[in-house]
Amino acid sequence: MQNLSDEQLMLNYQEGEALAMDEILRRYKNPIYRFALRLGSDTSEAEDIAQEVFLRIHEFRANYRVIGKFSTWIFGIAHNLCISRLRKKKGLVFWPRKENEPDELVEFESPCSSPQEEVSQNEFTGVLKKCIQSLPFLQKEALILCEYQKLGYQEIAKILNKPLGTIKILIYRARQNLKVKLLPYLKEVKGGYHE
Repeated sequence: MQNLSDEQLMLNYQEGEALAMDEILRRYKNPIYRFALRLGSDTSEAEDIAQEVFLRIHEFRANYRVIGKFSTWIFGIAHNLCISRLRKKKGLVFWPRKENEPDELVEFESPCSSPQEEVSQNEFTGVLKKCIQSLPFLQKEALILCEYQKLGYQEIAKILNKPLGTIKILIYRARQNLKVKLLPYLKEVKGGYHE
């Protein structure tokens, strides 16, 4: 099973091979969960979205056709579910989450860092989380798919149902916005405020 492509696993699942879904779950449950979490869901909502994605895959397995990458299809389902929940929750307006809400957006782990490095890294992680959450929603979503899910621009365009040029612009602007937002922090660290 582990040697099969995602697309072949899904075709096998269509044919009734239950172990194929186990492998799909193993490959995609964490990436889908992290995607939902990074878009601003809390942990329990991200878990719900991930579960719903796999329920939809099961429910619509007969409709699956290999016309593109499986990852594009599954992240498209996750995208639609996230948008649907955000619309219900926020009345069609996508704003960053409140600062006092906990989230698990990005984890930077270094097994051999000193306590001072860990404090500095944790501080930077907090600043980065805040900056990513403050991006306009489409920029944030495109950036997360590109940087954290490692999807190509073409796949992201299909998932978000936007032209390729729009995706390139969204990611470029997201990176530029992050650079502007992080620059004061980086100057402060370089300027000697932090060890």
